[in-house]
Amino acid sequence: MSETVNNDTRSASSTNYEWLIEIMNADAEETTRDDNQRKGPDFPMVPPTFRDIQQNRDCYDPLVVSIGPYHHGKEKLQEMEKLKVTYASQFVKDTKTTFAEIEVEAVLSIAKNCYPEDAIRNFNDKQLAKMMFIDGCFILQFMHCLNGGNGDLKMSDQQIFHVKRDLLLLENQLPFAVLHSLRTKRYGHNLSDSNEIINNFISLHIRSSSKPIPTWVRIALTSLGLVMIPIILPLYFVITCCVCLCYCLSNHWATHLQREQSVSLDWSPPPPREEKSGTGDDERLPAHLLELLYYKSMYHYSQSNHKKAAKGSRGHCLYYSAKSLIKVGILFWPRWTGAITDVKFKSSAFWGTLKVPPIIIDESTKSLLLNLVAYETSAALDQLWVSSYICFMDSLIDDAKDVEELRSNGIIINYLGADRKVANLFNDMGRSIHDTAAYNDIKMEINKQCESTLKRWVYESKITYFSNPWTIITVLAASFGLALTATQTYYTRYPPV
Repeated sequence: MSETVNNDTRSASSTNYEWLIEIMNADAEETTRDDNQRKGPDFPMVPPTFRDIQQNRDCYDPLVVSIGPYHHGKEKLQEMEKLKVTYASQFVKDTKTTFAEIEVEAVLSIAKNCYPEDAIRNFNDKQLAKMMFIDGCFILQFMHCLNGGNGDLKMSDQQIFHVKRDLLLLENQLPFAVLHSLRTKRYGHNLSDSNEIINNFISLHIRSSSKPIPTWVRIALTSLGLVMIPIILPLYFVITCCVCLCYCLSNHWATHLQREQSVSLDWSPPPPREEKSGTGDDERLPAHLLELLYYKSMYHYSQSNHKKAAKGSRGHCLYYSAKSLIKVGILFWPRWTGAITDVKFKSSAFWGTLKVPPIIIDESTKSLLLNLVAYETSAALDQLWVSSYICFMDSLIDDAKDVEELRSNGIIINYLGADRKVANLFNDMGRSIHDTAAYNDIKMEINKQCESTLKRWVYESKITYFSNPWTIITVLAASFGLALTATQTYYTRYPPV
């Protein structure tokens, strides 16, 4: 009897403390996750603390098109719903094979597993499957037409700009698995063409991929051309024909080789510590387009780049703006790399070089950066690269003169308007974002450079005596005169025997 009571007691006790077992198991699962791997939900909503900021509230809502369940059915977005059906119809017509009912069921299953239950509660299976199918076909057909030219889009330039913006909002995402299922149906198992279209779409945002020709190269080529005109003019027609022929041949072979090569999505998420069976790097898919953009253009962490900051640590202050850094001999250079957050600083004996990847600034930049911040915050990533990058740029930019310095050095590509607008953009975002320690090592090195009396003196001497050709000539002439005077005085005092 007593044994039965004891067993019942232990059973009741274990039942009462099931929550403790769940907590212990959750902690064990958490320790097996990878650094900077997504730990939060795949399709979260923007955190309320972000939406409560008045000047940023409109950055998280779509302007013309809704994707997924969060903004579906809003009155101001109804005009685009008809066009979405037209795009979906064209996508189906361009697909060589027909869609079976089982494939639509697969799309529905993906959606149910990705979105939280309360987000799709108001949709029955038919409505959810229809929404996923039409939205997925619309996105792929829009990218396809955009890649081939704007003539097939049946939209104004302003609508195209707004759609590109809306497709990269955190609450306006479609599971990439849905896109992958649809594009596999259209392109088959060779997805090189589809990957190239998606890569081209992603490359339109934020990052500048074209490296401009340096000013000195343009001047040198112009001077060489003027000198060579009398020699080249008689051979002009022969040279023109040869150049055109070489261009056509090279373009033909480049296109042929590009078609032969396999094009991947080219995204670099952190590799898992324990490789799961059947899930290699080439087979891994992003959760959605915004995550793909994040790991293609923002994420760059490696042990050789920066020391890993401790969780919750605050960012170190950068006390000097761009125009102040110029005054202490720190030069700005564009850094041509895959991620705009990959900032480097190199200090030498008398000056320093700060290399920052170029960034395109236009009307959609603020919305895109803030949605990337919301993504990395909701995903609970260990390193908040976009948040730290915005705070770093805010430290460099106080006013329009700082923007002018960065723009003249090829770091900011301004399509927004006046430099004052760019300064206000980063200052407004910087005030609403918590800085992290991602760039602490760079900030401390820059502050150390600025506080060096020797390097400040060297730069001030350079500005005073070597700022333009006339001062250089004056200094050289004065030095030469002093040398002659000293030589004359020496030989007057000690004449040769």
